[in-house]
Formats: sequence, C-alpha cells, structure tokens
Amino acid sequence: MSPATTISILTPVFRHDPTPIGQNFASASDEARARLEWVILDDGSGDPSLTKKLKALASSGSHKVRLIVLPSNGGRAAARNRLIAEAQGRHVLFLDADMIPDQPAFLDRWLALIDADDPPVAFGGFSVVQAKSLKATALHKFMSARSDCRSAADRALDPAQFTATSNLLVRRDVLAETPFDEAFVGWGWEDVDWALRASRFGAIRHLDNTATHAGLDSVETLLRKFREAGPNYGRLATKHPEAVSRFASWRAAQALKRVPVHRAARPALSFLARDPWGCTPMLARHAALKLYRTSIYAEHAP
Repeated sequence: MSPATTISILTPVFRHDPTPIGQNFASASDEARARLEWVILDDGSGDPSLTKKLKALASSGSHKVRLIVLPSNGGRAAARNRLIAEAQGRHVLFLDADMIPDQPAFLDRWLALIDADDPPVAFGGFSVVQAKSLKATALHKFMSARSDCRSAADRALDPAQFTATSNLLVRRDVLAETPFDEAFVGWGWEDVDWALRASRFGAIRHLDNTATHAGLDSVETLLRKFREAGPNYGRLATKHPEAVSRFASWRAAQALKRVPVHRAARPALSFLARDPWGCTPMLARHAALKLYRTSIYAEHAP
C-alpha cells in the first residue's frame, strides 16, 4: 500500500456514469488528490458504451483509478464487500455513482476530519440541490427534499437510522469486523442494518458535507424499489427489533396492519402517485407514495 493512500473512494456502478464525481476530485487540493485512490466497480451493467467510458477514465491518469467489471449483478451488499476487499486506504469513502459532491472542498473536508479525529464511521448527508428538475422525477425530488435531505444535527438524533452508504466514511478496522449482510437482496435497508451493527464501534458522526443525489427515479421505479425493500425491511426488523421499534416507519406499519384493506388500496395509491392525468397536487402524490410504501412494510414487518 502506498503511504499516500489515506482514503479509498469506493463507487459501485449499475448503469450510471460516475464521471461527474471525478470532476470534483479535480477541484480538490493537490495534497488531497495525492492521498486518494478511486475504485469503481461496475456491478454487471452490461452496457458496452459505459464500460468503454469507465475504462477510458481508469486509463486517463487524471486520478489513481482502478476499475472492476463484473459479468453479472451481485447486488448492493455484495458489491460493497468486493470494493472493501479491493481498497488500500486506511479509510474508505463510499460514494455512489449518482452522487455529485456539492462543494469543491468536499474531499479536503473528509481528509481534515480523518486527520483531526480518525472517526470509525461518519456520514456527510446528501441533497438534491444539483439534481435536474424533470417531470418524470419530480415526485422523487420532492420526497427527498422533505424527508431525506436532513441536516447533520437532525440526523444525529438517530445516527444509525439516518446513515446511508451514499456518502459514508468508514475506517478499515470497522469494515473488517462488519461486512455488509449479503442476505439483503434487491433494494433497501442493507445500509441501516450495517450502521446498526457498526455503531458498537463508537458513535456514528454526522456532518454537513453533502453530495447531491442526481440519479432520481421515476414513480414506477420507486414503486418497484419499495416492493423489493419489503422483505429487507422485515429482515431488518427481525435482526434489530429494539432499534427498529423506534423508527417512525415501524410505528406507521404497525398501525396500518390493523387496517385489513391496506393491500387492496395499493392500486389507487400508486395511481395517485403516478398522477397520469397531471392534476394531483404534489403533497397528495407524496402522501400516496408514502402510504404505498408503508403498506409494503406492514405486509413484511414481523
């Protein structure tokens, strides 16, 4: 391992171009760039044009970039475990392919935190400030801004629940003891499971060093992801019953369980969320989408 490699940026890719991340690295200080490596894992995208672009990025010499291309998709947890095995830095920064750092000093701020405190785990948060305003993804942007783009002070009230792998700094010794649980398949909750297990190594730090979630989804994609997340939510609740019982999503799911018709309401809720006639207020669409998700969780919660 090179003594200059203090931090390994780990980026799993599935059909999303991560090159905007590299543009932020170019604006970092010379010292910061000397202390990083960037490991990109294409998790079975099966897109020759994307593979060509990634290979060009890795061979450009503009950053210390290594590329791994897998023949098939192994899932979010498995991809991160493979990236951990490839990393050479004392710390890793998980930064998803659809994340765009919000400040030119993004990388320098992470390195300053490492130098000052050597934290076991820290989460920088995310925003939608650089996300495009498109009709197809307007509901996701609205939902993220209202529910997910929390300040560090807000996230720190429940550190594990509000930790995601999209912009997450972790020390290698913590990762050695806490790999991602590959029984979480599809989309959702493997990051919260990991954070709950990793929290035994010390408090999870939260800071405002955000990156924009630029890869917003259509309503159809969100509905599919919520359906995929149902079994994962049930697994999370089974593994961490005390912690999950404090989640607002758990309380809502338990309340909805007492309403037997909630499953029958899903087609109407998905219709309102999709708003095919273009006349449903955004607040109503947001409420319908959240209720649809809660119905899925109620079905799978123990």
